[in-house]
Amino acid sequence: MSETINAEEYLNAQREILEHLEHMETKTFETKKEYVTRLIDVTRPLIKNGYYEGYKLDDLCSFIYENLLKKHGVTVSRNDAFYALFREEEKHSEKNPLSTRKRQKITSLPLDKQTGNAVIDKMKMYARAEVKEPHDYDISRYLKTVLEVTNQTVKQAESLLNKLGKAYFYVEQFEKQFNIKTLEIEIDESVGKKKKELILCYDYYKQCQKVINDIESGLGDTGVQTVKLNETLAEQKFISKQLDERNKITFLEKWNAIICNITLGVSAVAKKLGVNKKHLTNNVRPSQNPVTESKNKHHEYINWFRAIKIVSPSGEEFVFDAKNYFDEQIERGKLHLEFKPLVLANVKTE
Repeated sequence: MSETINAEEYLNAQREILEHLEHMETKTFETKKEYVTRLIDVTRPLIKNGYYEGYKLDDLCSFIYENLLKKHGVTVSRNDAFYALFREEEKHSEKNPLSTRKRQKITSLPLDKQTGNAVIDKMKMYARAEVKEPHDYDISRYLKTVLEVTNQTVKQAESLLNKLGKAYFYVEQFEKQFNIKTLEIEIDESVGKKKKELILCYDYYKQCQKVINDIESGLGDTGVQTVKLNETLAEQKFISKQLDERNKITFLEKWNAIICNITLGVSAVAKKLGVNKKHLTNNVRPSQNPVTESKNKHHEYINWFRAIKIVSPSGEEFVFDAKNYFDEQIERGKLHLEFKPLVLANVKTE
């Protein structure tokens, strides 16, 4: 083993972490996760420097599970959450059924799709593969963090809404039944069980009021925050429409599809836009979907649009593609946000 690390120091840290995990046996994986991560971090240098004979870095995942956690009676499920703590090269993919390399669902190519050329058929097969995510990639890690933050935000918002709903409902009903100004006098004049029950109801009423006040004071000026969230939401919806194939026809393209009906048939327009003909027939051209009877709202948005011509301070005229700008403004308009102004910079719009 290389002498560049102090093995005893890492082994002591290992023992300390395992002792903590042994006392957390009844806890959830999320609670144990921090200690398992630390265990991986202190074991990695030992394996990397050859302390454990016969083990290589790609054995780290199985070594942690079999030789450390399992031997010390620490229960951890070998699921996606566990494997996500390791780097790809540490998962011993030929043995680990949940390694991302093994989780790529690659189905065989149907006979009618085969060309007879082995390489081309293999690439066509790979194009059909269902790969959940790119691994060990900054963008992938960032997007996972976005999901985690979003999930936590949703949980917190749902919890607060639930607490607020119950508190507001009880306060509202309580104040309908009792005159708060005279309630304390009524309690003082009451006796026995009635007095006890009134006190309990009144105490719960005050607790509900405190919950409401705590949440309101904690959140601060929600008006300003709501506008900020709607700004983000408008941008997200605009981006989602660019990513989602079901929404790949933008507003101006939808309107062009309606106008094109004068000179082009539905099939020709659908082919040019790269969408299903039925989608145009049901969701684009008519003002109302003939099947679901729901309104096709883009018909209402045409009044928002104006011809835009920009002239620079020097008198130079500039014509720009307004499609993306208008699509984004539509999402902002739906959320009652002001339109973003066009800013002229070097005869370009921002």
